[in-house]
Amino acid sequence: MRKAGQSSRRRRLGRQLRLFPRQFWLLVGGTFFYLLVIGLAFPYTAILIKERLGVSMAVVGAIMGGTALAGLPLQPLAGSLSDRFGRRAVMIVCCCCSGVMYGSLAFAHGFWPICLAVFCDRALGWPLFLTASNAMVADLVRARLRPEGYSLVRLMIGAGEVVGPLIAAALLAAGFGLSLLFVLAGAGCFAFLVFVVVALRETRPRVARHVRSTTVSEGPAVYGVRDVIRIPSRRRSRRRRAARRAPQGYRRVLADRRFCAFCAVSLLPLFIFGQMYSTFPVLLTGYLHLKPAAWGLLMSYSALVIVVSQYPIVRAVKRFDPMYQVALASLLFGCGVGLTAFVPASWPLLLTIAALSLAQALFGPVTSAIVARLAPAEIRGRYMGAWTLVWQAGQGSLGPIFGGLVLARLGLHVTFGAIVVMGLAGACLYPMLRATTAKTVTVAAR
Repeated sequence: MRKAGQSSRRRRLGRQLRLFPRQFWLLVGGTFFYLLVIGLAFPYTAILIKERLGVSMAVVGAIMGGTALAGLPLQPLAGSLSDRFGRRAVMIVCCCCSGVMYGSLAFAHGFWPICLAVFCDRALGWPLFLTASNAMVADLVRARLRPEGYSLVRLMIGAGEVVGPLIAAALLAAGFGLSLLFVLAGAGCFAFLVFVVVALRETRPRVARHVRSTTVSEGPAVYGVRDVIRIPSRRRSRRRRAARRAPQGYRRVLADRRFCAFCAVSLLPLFIFGQMYSTFPVLLTGYLHLKPAAWGLLMSYSALVIVVSQYPIVRAVKRFDPMYQVALASLLFGCGVGLTAFVPASWPLLLTIAALSLAQALFGPVTSAIVARLAPAEIRGRYMGAWTLVWQAGQGSLGPIFGGLVLARLGLHVTFGAIVVMGLAGACLYPMLRATTAKTVTVAAR
């Protein structure tokens, strides 16, 4: 009986996964490889900068956050290029920039060379991948399946973050230095570039041209020769005037008040998420006195929780309103990061990291699906570029910069207590958007 039930569940899961096209699965596999290779080095970026330059955590946060902040104006451009030249072209630039960053960090020692290397990835590498891959998933997957599609991509991100830090921890335990990890990460990024060029195809939707109707029942009756000329001409003039009056490009994105409100609230959990690779590793290694190899193992544990829970948790909460889903993610972000400063380095620490992992598993897919449903197909890349800008502003810039400054000035417990409050604030504000943003998303899903 039990075996029959398990077989039935496997068949249902198989049918569900076959709903996604082959190109989507190629993107999923490529995402796993890309995250595996950068997972070798990225968790140790803040530690490497601190060791190489001998500076305080505030300076490390300023380097990582400042480079991402300097690259924020480039994110809307990436969205426009994604709509104009395609998702694959943006992803190729991403691979090149990530490879340059990790390869050069293996050998860079001066302040400005390190800043330039970090800028290549924080401003142009990972953000471009987010814009291109999010738009590509929206192009390939039907609207009702997008939460599951984004969760599968995030699952591969988590799987890569499991395997990468595990390999890195094994290499460090064997006596190899951090430089080798960054060399391997840089080479892997260029290998991913070859995969993008060879295996992935362009998915950017083409804007359908207006097709003139030949049906007799449509339009007013035409009786005279002059009417045959005037009426179509007037219609074309009206269409041109309407097109000129309608906002175009990013003006159209900024005119979407629901999207802008959603982005503003999302800065709260993204700020918390920004502590993950800036103040959080310093908290564990500097205040809780964990070794760098133990930090790598904790990262693998976090990614393992994401891998195990990613697809099930998105499907489990699918029946709830999307704003309630991201509110739960914001609450988990605040508790997972903020409470870490108040628990001992034992099993309670594993619980807080598990809460942080569940927040990541839920927040990424749900927010990407909301943005994809709000975005018109012809400017989907611009919406994803704007969302990447918000993501980088919160997680890549504001989080590391102000998190490091507050930690240096106000101390450990005040900083992480404020993070708990920010998570609660996001959990309260998201449901207030339900009457506008989430209502539109629910209608679109139907």
